Amino acid sequence: MMLFNEWAGMRNFIFLIFVAAAYMPMAIATERYSVDDLLAMSVEDLVNVQVTTLSKREEKYMTTAGAVFIISNDDIRRSGARSIPEALRLAPGLQVSQTNANQYQIGIRGQTDFFTDLLLVMVDGRPIYTTTFSGVWWVAQNYPLEDIERIEIVRGSGGAIWGSNAVNGVINIITKNAAESQGLRVTAGGGTEDKGFGNISYSSKFKNFNYRIYGMNELRDGGLADRTNTVLTKGKDTADSRRMHQQGFRLDWDNGATKMSLHGDAYSVKTGVSGYWMPIVSTPAQPVQDYTGFNYFRGRNLVFHVEKEVASDITFKGQLLYDLAKIDTKIIHEKKETFDGDFQVDIADVLNQNISLGMDLRQFRSHYDNTPQFQMPNRMSGLTSFFINDELSLLDGYLRIIGGVKMERNSYTKWINQPSIRAIASNDDWAVWIAASRAARTPNDMENGLIWNVKRSSGLLVKVIGPAKRANTEKVTSYEIGARLRPNKNSFIEITAFKIFYKGVLDTWLDSSASSPYRPLGILPVFLTNVLNGKGDGFEANFRYQPKPWITLKGSYTYLHQTYVGFPRQDAQTAATVRSNLGQDPNNRFHLGVGLNPVETVALDANLYFTGPFRANNTTSVVNGYHRLDMRVAWKAIKDLEISVVGQDLLQASYKSNNDSVMGYESRIQQRYYMQMAYKH
Repeated sequence: MMLFNEWAGMRNFIFLIFVAAAYMPMAIATERYSVDDLLAMSVEDLVNVQVTTLSKREEKYMTTAGAVFIISNDDIRRSGARSIPEALRLAPGLQVSQTNANQYQIGIRGQTDFFTDLLLVMVDGRPIYTTTFSGVWWVAQNYPLEDIERIEIVRGSGGAIWGSNAVNGVINIITKNAAESQGLRVTAGGGTEDKGFGNISYSSKFKNFNYRIYGMNELRDGGLADRTNTVLTKGKDTADSRRMHQQGFRLDWDNGATKMSLHGDAYSVKTGVSGYWMPIVSTPAQPVQDYTGFNYFRGRNLVFHVEKEVASDITFKGQLLYDLAKIDTKIIHEKKETFDGDFQVDIADVLNQNISLGMDLRQFRSHYDNTPQFQMPNRMSGLTSFFINDELSLLDGYLRIIGGVKMERNSYTKWINQPSIRAIASNDDWAVWIAASRAARTPNDMENGLIWNVKRSSGLLVKVIGPAKRANTEKVTSYEIGARLRPNKNSFIEITAFKIFYKGVLDTWLDSSASSPYRPLGILPVFLTNVLNGKGDGFEANFRYQPKPWITLKGSYTYLHQTYVGFPRQDAQTAATVRSNLGQDPNNRFHLGVGLNPVETVALDANLYFTGPFRANNTTSVVNGYHRLDMRVAWKAIKDLEISVVGQDLLQASYKSNNDSVMGYESRIQQRYYMQMAYKH
């Protein structure tokens, strides 16, 4: 179902073009772009930027002892991305695909599907993954892209600092301080698939406080059906459209010795969906039914952060947060509240050491409106953790050795230790590091109480069963070696190689044996349990080069190889799970980008992405390799106004990015265009 027909969308697009043309005569009298407006992050800016995600304290990017990638605000703006998942395509080692217009699969270094559970994602240090299934509802994670300062991506384990879920990587979305975005900013646009969008932000100062308030709205069309059934017609629009509203604020105070911030958001997202459903649990047996409908995501959050220098070289950091998320879909109806207190003390320059000590106390309150098809127990659960991180500096800082460990437990596990050791030799122009770590992915709510009637098979009901204590902690050991190099002041290269060992991968296992006690009840049970061991290895490379002040070249390449074996069981069901896991990620992926400023009032950008074939181990759900080309043309019409036109997926009319999941049928991703106007004063 389309919210607007194609002609209406094209009519809006043409109208925006005429509005842009009306400003053309003003070009002679325009003010020129500033350096920040024109170029993406320069090499000099990149190597000196202060990052926080790897060690949980500020350090210069060039000397971080791990594979860290920075997506700057300018990178996001010039890519033409319309959402956070789209912006993440710029990073090496990170796989982004879509089942349909609303359902993203995002992972780092393997095991990437809708239920990706080895990735910690945060906004300003606030975890946004759900403990229900350890994944992220990406469709509900929105923020004005103009107010994002940068996205820090750590490839590799962050368990020794951040704990559970920070297994294969960490994504930290860092928003701008209110003092950095003073004034009024209005952005609006529309196009063929992004039917209409807009956001407004206002920042100012009151005494010692800087504040920002914002509101945003978005209406997006659905994809194209790739098959025909009772609710889909191949080649016609599917039901996966989206309407989003969000608003929020940020308040910052800084007197030098003390920094405080308070920020919060409230959102509402309505998405269309089509999928399959098991309508009747009892006899007589009923076939799976197709359906269309709507999913609803609502929530709000509030975060208070304080950082205070309590004595010379001693800094205290604390964060308190509240998060409420409500999910209403055909499958799951959930209300989850999160209360969290995170505290840290940094001690600098103690016998050439920097020491960090921290603890985290987190409480979850989950309520489910159960149906005969899907049942979860209401519960209170919690997480407690402590960590210590010690950095020893030798040879006047050219060599640093960093060791740390995090002790953590939740309501389903005993205490688990997650240690890490890193070493880096570096100066301002080069760095070489090695790292070894052990991380853990602890069982979640679904793995401890889920009852889910999925479908009928040969007259039997296929039921997912997640009784408590059947799932144990998944343990992952990682090794990494990497290097950074600045051949000259205008170029930068980074290369990383890694090896990962998975023990006790949690997945589904179907007990099809005739002796199963569930078979006489007409049930084929699917258990959520530890079924695989695995290995992964590969390498990642990225570069940035500015041969001229008006040219920026950048790119990356990722190679990933994975193997899995059934453990402790080796049967047909674990063999099927092995094939599924092998097909979750492509072996090869690359990105090439160019940014040009041919004249001082015009910016041109192009980004070419390639994703190799995957899911090829399952012949019924192959995803072929595909290229994606995004292009953007921007014009500084007047001093405070920028007009841009963006084309996305320009190489083909539509394509399949990923396959069905239990959350909805797939749709083909379409070629699309939009125009945007951004006013800042």
